[in-house]
Amino acid sequence: MSRLLLPCIYFCAFFIAALAGWVGRTFGDPTVAQVVFHLYYADTAAFRMGEVYVVTFLTEAVALPLLLAAAATWLHRQAARRWQGPRLRILGAVPAVALAVGASLLLLQFSVFSFVAAHVGPDRFAAAYRAPQQVQLQPGRLRNLVLVYVESLETTYAAAELFGSNLLAPLDELGGHRFAAYRQAPGATWTIAAMVATQCGVPLSIYSSEDMRAGGQRRAFLPGATCLGDVLQAHGYRNVFMGGAPLSFAGKGTFLRDHGYVERHGKEEWLAAGAVRRDFGGWGLHDDALLARASARLAQLQAAGQPFNLTLLTLDTHNPEGFTSATCSGQGVRNFADRVACTSRLVADFVRTAGEQGLLENTVVVILGDHLAVGNPVQRLLLEEPDRQLVNLFIGAEPPPGHRQELLPFDLFPSLLDAVGIEVAGGRLGLGVSGWVDPLPADLPQDLQNLHLPTLSASAAYLRLWRAP
Repeated sequence: MSRLLLPCIYFCAFFIAALAGWVGRTFGDPTVAQVVFHLYYADTAAFRMGEVYVVTFLTEAVALPLLLAAAATWLHRQAARRWQGPRLRILGAVPAVALAVGASLLLLQFSVFSFVAAHVGPDRFAAAYRAPQQVQLQPGRLRNLVLVYVESLETTYAAAELFGSNLLAPLDELGGHRFAAYRQAPGATWTIAAMVATQCGVPLSIYSSEDMRAGGQRRAFLPGATCLGDVLQAHGYRNVFMGGAPLSFAGKGTFLRDHGYVERHGKEEWLAAGAVRRDFGGWGLHDDALLARASARLAQLQAAGQPFNLTLLTLDTHNPEGFTSATCSGQGVRNFADRVACTSRLVADFVRTAGEQGLLENTVVVILGDHLAVGNPVQRLLLEEPDRQLVNLFIGAEPPPGHRQELLPFDLFPSLLDAVGIEVAGGRLGLGVSGWVDPLPADLPQDLQNLHLPTLSASAAYLRLWRAP
């Protein structure tokens, strides 16, 4: 073996293993579909937002493997000078074994084996999916919707025994209704995927380049799907989105544009509108500034008299470290747990103030954690909770006595429609079942009855959602 080949093999082995560990600590358990999706939508905003991970990547996935590779090479060569016979032959196989182990860890981290198995399994999606065109949607007394996605907000943050206090106490004080268990599901474990799951009733998975290129050269986002914004727009609603991060990141703006949101505001739009630099963190508009603008827009929407859906997406509790707004800094926020508590207060104050000002008349407010938290400074504490769940809170829409106790993100699509007064006949829509329905429909596939959807197979029915109708 050449002098350079041995350290290169050891470095590759340690680098691949370290990369798997770094990805797990930083991003949780991303799938092949998630990686492909973000690579396809990689743009200037994505690269700028990724800069916060550079230091840990260089330290954990490059520098450490270099040191380990140097040590392993030295030990290997020392042993090679002393060993003979079978021991020397075993030593010669060690670099290849190390490389194979590292590759296996990386494949497991990205769920590659599940991804491959999905392509040879039965078409679970086709059996479970209920297209909105096949479902009767009966409008009653229509209510406005304020839908707030709070970045990485899970119920574990309420555990005083872990954090010293209930970080979600301000939200608890709002009252309203909570479903007992709101669980994360495959295909809905990162922000844009959670938005798709809750608004379209389907997971976000990528199986071929065709999935992302429907409609020729123009990028289209699930053009064959009917989603929450489409349904609400068809019933006379004005859909407005306001978020702190760039709309271009992960195709969020394209999704919103293609599904009924006539107003879309992100980092670039706030800058163009004259927002000052102190209102921005590393990735976009801080939560305090976002919610202040949302309050003003809410007042305008109420005054206009047209039914509306105001959807918000916060930012400051994003991993790896979060961002501290001027308001939170003034309240003494110093660490990540403080940031979670401060964002809870900001969201609660937004809702409470809107109610006091009469801006929530005939309006349903729904607060959701978009996905479980990953790779943040309190991850070790979060992992002590064996049954981690997402925050869900419905204010102004009390389900009937016979409602269910457990939801998946796909169930939010029909649940939100029921909440605003558009009755979903039979309760099923997309892959979801409305939380207003109990017991579960008799014709529900077993996968969904168990409140768990296995990894999607490569489904022709799913691929059709990526093709322009």
